[in-house]
Amino acid sequence: MTNNMDLNYKEAESLIAKMWESFEKGDLDQFSQTMSQENDMVSFGTDASERWDGWKNLEESVRLQFESFKVVSVKRKDKTLKISNTNRTAWFSEIVDWEMAGEDGNDIIEGIRYTGVMEKIAENWKIVQFHCSVGVEGQVLEY
Repeated sequence: MTNNMDLNYKEAESLIAKMWESFEKGDLDQFSQTMSQENDMVSFGTDASERWDGWKNLEESVRLQFESFKVVSVKRKDKTLKISNTNRTAWFSEIVDWEMAGEDGNDIIEGIRYTGVMEKIAENWKIVQFHCSVGVEGQVLEY
């Protein structure tokens, strides 16, 4: 079981790295290889209006993103990745800093929080849900 768990961990981590690499390359085909193509996939971006139900909606948004801006690099930090006991489901979280090419030089967007769920579909890991967010200063609602 340990060898299978180790292999699944490596495969799942490789899929996440491939997804980020697709942003650095602006490669929609590579991005699509990391995502579930199912209609029940739900994803959230950092903007209030960014909720994508199903692959086709997400695909169109990512296509527009790749056409609109150039990601120079994605720095991944504070990574966690867990594999279920069944070796069929995984979940992850990490903080990413994006370096973007701008007209007056590169800009860095720091501290984007990214979480996701993966499922092993036909023996290949696919991201079936993800959520991006940017933290706010202080608490939105104090407790």
